[in-house]
Amino acid sequence: MFNLENKVVVVVGGRGYLGRDFCQKLRSQNAIVISADLPAPSKAASKSDYNYQFEDIEQIDIDITSRESIVNVVRDIVTKHGRIDTLIYSVTAKTNNFFVPYTEYSLDNWRTIINVELDGVFLVTQEVGRFMEQEKKGNIILLSSIYGVVGNDQRIYEGSNLSELYADGDSKDKKIYSPAVYPVSKGGIISLTRYLATYWGDKNIRVNCISPGGVYHEGENEEFLKRYSAKVPLGRKAEVSEITGSVVYLASDEASYTTGQNIIIDGGWTAW
Repeated sequence: MFNLENKVVVVVGGRGYLGRDFCQKLRSQNAIVISADLPAPSKAASKSDYNYQFEDIEQIDIDITSRESIVNVVRDIVTKHGRIDTLIYSVTAKTNNFFVPYTEYSLDNWRTIINVELDGVFLVTQEVGRFMEQEKKGNIILLSSIYGVVGNDQRIYEGSNLSELYADGDSKDKKIYSPAVYPVSKGGIISLTRYLATYWGDKNIRVNCISPGGVYHEGENEEFLKRYSAKVPLGRKAEVSEITGSVVYLASDEASYTTGQNIIIDGGWTAW
């Protein structure tokens, strides 16, 4: 089961913390994997000890805020490989002032996140979708979050060091806030999943979404891990590999009748 031999899979965000594991696991299932991302890994990815080797995984630079860049990358992939069987969009962004209170959040920061999280997924799915329409088949997997489903619990961030880890901030002795733009963008991805699944259903194009809970990152302090884990029935954050399995399933033919779904992988967070 879950043999992806000769399937052409494009992972947008393939140099990211989750994206790297997606690429390597998909390749281990015999897929032809293309990683499309910025030249440098994300801050979260660069801080981890995760294996940086990309054996047999093609690397392409892409700017998801540029329609021209997206058009060129998609065209080059289709020219070289003849098709795109599966598109995975696993992209997120954090500005330096990502964790400030809602009433202090700047419009520029808001627009930066929306540009990457929503404008980017719109442009990429639009361009890849053109080719999938011609083929009358395709598979799209989008990455969202549990915060696209439920409200943020601001209490768990007290005493955390997330600002220093992910946004070049300084949160020592300073309360940080999970910003509104994050659930807004993630909720939009879930809604887009349902829209595209019904829009492209008659073209045999499947569209699904995965909403992970918190995934463990090296460097997160004990206070944050303790507060977060207390909210989870399984009592801990996820490992990257526990998210990757659902990506492999959705990329495979075993999921051929699954579309329009938001698969939540959160250790039970949303079950309370």
